[in-house]
Amino acid sequence: MPIPGILKDRLLDIQYCGILFSGGYDSEVLLRYAVEVLGASDVLSLTADTSMLAGFYREHIMSVGRELGVETLLVPLDLISIEAFTMNTGRRCYVCKKEIYSKLKAEAVLRHCKAVLDGTSTDDLNEYRPGLAAAAETGIVHLFVESSMGAKEIAELGEHLGIKKEDYPSDSCLATRIPSGNRISSDLLHIVEIMEAPLRPSVKGRFRVEVHFGKLLVNYSAIDERVVEKHLKQLTRIAEKSGYGIKLNKLNQ
Repeated sequence: MPIPGILKDRLLDIQYCGILFSGGYDSEVLLRYAVEVLGASDVLSLTADTSMLAGFYREHIMSVGRELGVETLLVPLDLISIEAFTMNTGRRCYVCKKEIYSKLKAEAVLRHCKAVLDGTSTDDLNEYRPGLAAAAETGIVHLFVESSMGAKEIAELGEHLGIKKEDYPSDSCLATRIPSGNRISSDLLHIVEIMEAPLRPSVKGRFRVEVHFGKLLVNYSAIDERVVEKHLKQLTRIAEKSGYGIKLNKLNQ
């Protein structure tokens, strides 16, 4: 694919940079490309280590860091102690992202990074994302946006770097499993994580376990039906041990 010249030029202009790496596809593509252009010594991988980060992604982040040879910084953050976050209102994402961006950028500045970049794409601008306001307020650079790159172009760059979009199912932080208006707690996040953990390495489509009125709703794509069936007894045991019933919901995707 023809890689947008501005993408490489901006990285070369910035030199030593911090990349906000969530463990997801877009931010990994940016991290890998930054290493290709600048070299591992001029790239810092930054992740907020919170109770919203599933262990599967924490391990993946560390694994990618070892593979690329970049410094990987996981910064502990206690978001559960922030009332405006745990109330789980429409401001939750903004509050969360503002705290994360502020803390990670401060760590990057301490290490003399010239800029902090994330994997936001032009497609993300068309969605309701309160975190974008927090990014603007803290000076996070959206390099893919500056390069007019959406999901299609990022996937093509990923192919160039040797990683495929289909190997990274769409996902989000664990807090999204708790419906708005229901208070977020460490216990609820833990239940969600232990329910998802057995299947997370195997699922190919959208997969998440949501907490709904005393039940755990297991949302999964049709492509993963056999995986869910294989683990159903295990999921049921985990749910019942936590005091919940279980309900399956096959998604039309």
